[in-house]
Amino acid sequence: MVNEIKEKYKAILIFGAPGAGKGTQAKLLSQDKKYFHFSTGEMFRNLKNDVEIKDTGLAKKINELISGGNFVPDDLTIELFFKTLEQYQKQNKYNPNEQILILDGIPRNNAQVDLIKNKIDVTKIIYLYASNENSLLERLIRRAIVEKRDDDKPEVITKRLEIYKKDTEAVISKYSPKLILRIDALPKIEIVYQEILKKLA
Repeated sequence: MVNEIKEKYKAILIFGAPGAGKGTQAKLLSQDKKYFHFSTGEMFRNLKNDVEIKDTGLAKKINELISGGNFVPDDLTIELFFKTLEQYQKQNKYNPNEQILILDGIPRNNAQVDLIKNKIDVTKIIYLYASNENSLLERLIRRAIVEKRDDDKPEVITKRLEIYKKDTEAVISKYSPKLILRIDALPKIEIVYQEILKKLA
């Protein structure tokens, strides 16, 4: 039985460049049961595992695109997002009347902002920025080496950061500046987390 929701889903958006610790902070926040962390990465990974979703036409279409190395269009991404939200409600993982969504990975561009605006009420935006971009670059290079990734070249990482910044700033510009909580991502995890809690309060 899905919890009926009379109004829009309440949500906090979390943005952070690669290496800013966005996923870590979202998980820490969701330890408080009033928040529910919704990860786009997890949503796509569940496509092959969730028995309720994996055999649907939508899941098959998206899996075919991903398997072929193709980009998943915004409309299909958002359709899957709302279907997954309904699924989480059926499984009693998420209660929209009691919990605020922490959206990690949605919306990722202006088109997605427009596709969710009728159903999502964005109450705050956590923007994890790097006060020193060279420090973030060094952090990413170290991570790439430890994880044996092939994107550890500084020019590749710099390009990723530039694209991220451009896309994120375009999305954030669609919302009121009053909603944005700018938080430096470079201090230790616990310090960043406490700063987020302080600003949310």
